[in-house]
Amino acid sequence: MHQYSKSFNLNCQYILFFLILYTVNSYFILFINNNINNPSKLIIHYFITMPLTEKPLSVKVNACLFDVDGTIIISQPAIAAMWRDFGKDKPYFDAEHVIHISHGWRTYDAIAKFAPDFADEKFVAELEGSIPDKFGEHSIEVPGAVKLCNELNQLPKEKWAVATSGTWEMAHKWFDILGIKRPSNFITAGDVKNGKPHPEPYTKGRNGLGFPVNEKDPSKSKVFVFEDAPAGIAAGKAAGCKIVGIATTFDLEFLIEKGCDIIVKNHESIKVGGYDPETDEVELIFTDYLYAKDDLLKW
Repeated sequence: MHQYSKSFNLNCQYILFFLILYTVNSYFILFINNNINNPSKLIIHYFITMPLTEKPLSVKVNACLFDVDGTIIISQPAIAAMWRDFGKDKPYFDAEHVIHISHGWRTYDAIAKFAPDFADEKFVAELEGSIPDKFGEHSIEVPGAVKLCNELNQLPKEKWAVATSGTWEMAHKWFDILGIKRPSNFITAGDVKNGKPHPEPYTKGRNGLGFPVNEKDPSKSKVFVFEDAPAGIAAGKAAGCKIVGIATTFDLEFLIEKGCDIIVKNHESIKVGGYDPETDEVELIFTDYLYAKDDLLKW
């Protein structure tokens, strides 16, 4: 009797195992069939369902370059309010369309494309410069940004720069509002001939910090770009930098598709570990992250 009971229990375990296997397999086949024409979604599904590492990730870099709008301050609602105000007496100007596609662009480039009669640098500077004053109540700090920038400012050597599509007037006011000391390399729209997605802003930023692209030995010139927008991500990659995607404006799947090397929810999960004068590197510690490429872990 005991032998039959033992055999029965074993058979039940086998049946349960195959039922679970069948259910998982059915789900997988259903998912594949529903997404057979979207292979990128299949790949992204695989990555985002993987568990996050429990260990902090330490990365040593020679320089850090930061975008501003959407990366240090969530200013998009204020900028959207500006576009709606700008277009209220211009029937030909579709403010919602411009808001949708122009994040990361220079305002001058957007106006030159959609309202060319107003493409005057002085006018654009005044228009953007008024945003923090007129619509600043709509903007807030990206969580952890002030703390991270202050930690970088406390290093014995300047290891960070700003490269924004915003004008000098607007970007400086945002830093004043947040109480962040500006780095000496502070590149704004008027400092470049070509705005993002062209690599010029970030190329100028890394060169200004003394770390141009080193094709012979990339390990001697490791540069992080902190970005939230596709135009900036493309610019950073074209400038030979690794991208820290900030998931404030776009979701995880979108940032993975655009090629970010590591993605965080905000800056609260990043802290400065210290500075090594021998290698001229600063350590960044990611206490948590949403996604990271394998090659970044070996960088």
